[in-house]
Amino acid sequence: MPYASLWADRLKKNNDAYVVKGDTRFAVANAPASESHIVVRSPTKTVVLSVLHTLTGCSPIRTDPVGNATLKRCPMRLAIYQNGRSTVADAGSGCFIEYGAQPNNVRPDLARNGAMGAYDVQAKTIRAGIVFQGEIAQECQFRVPVPQP
Repeated sequence: MPYASLWADRLKKNNDAYVVKGDTRFAVANAPASESHIVVRSPTKTVVLSVLHTLTGCSPIRTDPVGNATLKRCPMRLAIYQNGRSTVADAGSGCFIEYGAQPNNVRPDLARNGAMGAYDVQAKTIRAGIVFQGEIAQECQFRVPVPQP
C-alpha cells in the first residue's frame, strides 16, 4: 500500500491509458504495474528508492533472449519518512528487469539478470545497479543522494 500511494499519479495515468485503448478490465483496480525498491532505515529516518514499471511508463533498453528478460528504463522516486512527515521527489529514471515466463516455471537466473542496491554511508547515497546478460549494465548504475537535515 505505501508504494501504491507513492505512485498514485503514475498508476492513475497508466489506468487511464488502458481505458483509452478500450481495455476496461481494470475499472475497479489498477492496471498491471510492478514496483521495485531499496529501503534504508536508521533509528530516526526511513528512505525508499522506488522504481515503477508499467507498460505505459517505461521504455525498453534491450532484451536477453537466453534469460527471457527485458531491461527497461522507468520512473524513479525517492521518499523520506522522518518525524511523522514524508517527502517524495522524482529521482529521474531507473532501470527495471521484466522477466518473461520461464520454461517449467524455473526461477529466473538472478546472477545473469538481477538488481542490487546498497547505502553508501560516507557518501550518503543509495547505490543501485543492474547486472544484465551476466554483465554490469553501465546505463543502469545509479547513485542517488539522500538529502540530509
